Amino acid sequence: MKHPIPTSFPDLKNMLEANPAWLDEAITTQEASMLLKIPVNTLTTWRSRHKGPGFLKLAGKIVHYQRRTLFDWMASQQQQHINQAEG
Repeated sequence: MKHPIPTSFPDLKNMLEANPAWLDEAITTQEASMLLKIPVNTLTTWRSRHKGPGFLKLAGKIVHYQRRTLFDWMASQQQQHINQAEG
């Protein structure tokens, strides 16, 4: 099932009130790229190098990401950066 790629994202609080499962929905690599503001090619390279955010591989080839995983990954990167600056 193809999802249209949004050009902007709605307010997270409103989105979760309207659709509590929004964070757990699987999105395409293109949508993940837009959400993270990272090129699709970078996500593809990270997957091949076992880096970057976790992803789902359906039917052995179809790649999707869960929004919750992307937000968790972003938060972990921020924490890592803060710890490096302190050390």
